[in-house]
Amino acid sequence: MKRFKFLKIGIFILSSLLIVSIALAGSLPDEWTEINPAGFEYNGLTPACSCAPGTPDDEFTFFVKGGKKKNLVIFFQGGGGCWDYMNCVAAPTYNQYQFEELWMFSDDMEGQGIFDQTRKDNPFKDWGFVYIPYCTGDLFWGANDANYYGTEIKHRGFVNFQAVLKYIEDHTNFPGKIFVTGASAGSYGATMAFPYIKQSFPWSNAYLLGDAGNGVMGGTFPTEGIDNWNVQMPDWIFPDGFNPTMTMEEIYTKIAAEYPCNQLAQYTTAFDGIQIFFYNVMLNIDNPYEWENITAPVIGAWHYTMKDFAYNTAAASPNYRYYIAAGTDHTILRSPKFYTEDSAEGVSFVEWVDRMIKTPRNPRKWKSLECEDCLP
Repeated sequence: MKRFKFLKIGIFILSSLLIVSIALAGSLPDEWTEINPAGFEYNGLTPACSCAPGTPDDEFTFFVKGGKKKNLVIFFQGGGGCWDYMNCVAAPTYNQYQFEELWMFSDDMEGQGIFDQTRKDNPFKDWGFVYIPYCTGDLFWGANDANYYGTEIKHRGFVNFQAVLKYIEDHTNFPGKIFVTGASAGSYGATMAFPYIKQSFPWSNAYLLGDAGNGVMGGTFPTEGIDNWNVQMPDWIFPDGFNPTMTMEEIYTKIAAEYPCNQLAQYTTAFDGIQIFFYNVMLNIDNPYEWENITAPVIGAWHYTMKDFAYNTAAASPNYRYYIAAGTDHTILRSPKFYTEDSAEGVSFVEWVDRMIKTPRNPRKWKSLECEDCLP
């Protein structure tokens, strides 16, 4: 009896502490608000953009808005990438500074995909949003200031994410659902951020959707270039950190295995022009004149490797799905096409995402889909 009494007291104390912690937590503002994470540090580094030559400044901020529902979308914006003097300094292939300003955000965000609050069929209508700009060239993976022949580039994408995560921890009351997602480079950021978000909010139902970030790599990028970023990875899943043989297939598979009760997914078009462009940049990093000279073998190699990654991940991970659409378009989450895309077996993409959130464990309702007539 005494043991049972102590158990009840312990449960009461834990419940009280949880209620107090929820009461003490802040909340997201009702209107879109710009947040400057001044004073935050991660491993001695402060949040910043690349500080590339000719950029206006290196200031990093992010944008938040609360919702009527206690659910949250965490969105990582894209904008290219760089890992070598040639594409970080000589011929940049990434957003070197933050272009987003508060005036760009409105209550309705009409025509902007998942942000569009005017549509009743938006699965994220009335959710809270966190929008994370991208300006570091490192897929949100980096924590390093790299020197490229005398020019310093701040690869602090992961530092920026950590600052955002700290803000979310301090200003949300345990969201019921958290949808972690990103487009293009932001897709990779969302993928690597997912475990950290789960660690911060273990009781929330969390979902991961990567938009146009399938990770087909080549050239010296995985063996040399990526070292310039000092890639940060969750050590409870990847104890040895990043290694040159690692693929996005392996990353998704291991994260899916770590969180078997959470849903992971990827979207891409079958011949995504921008992803193929960056694959070609990797293959020809020393010759910018060849970057846009994309040949049929390069297109084919990217296409079939992308499909192999998706197939293998799905085979190994019961909680993972893919949606491969027709054409060459790059990204969908901020596009009106979010509501009209249906080239994969006639199932609309917005319906597929809705099923991911509402009926994730029903393989008949939420399943991997692929276009049949995939050519543009």
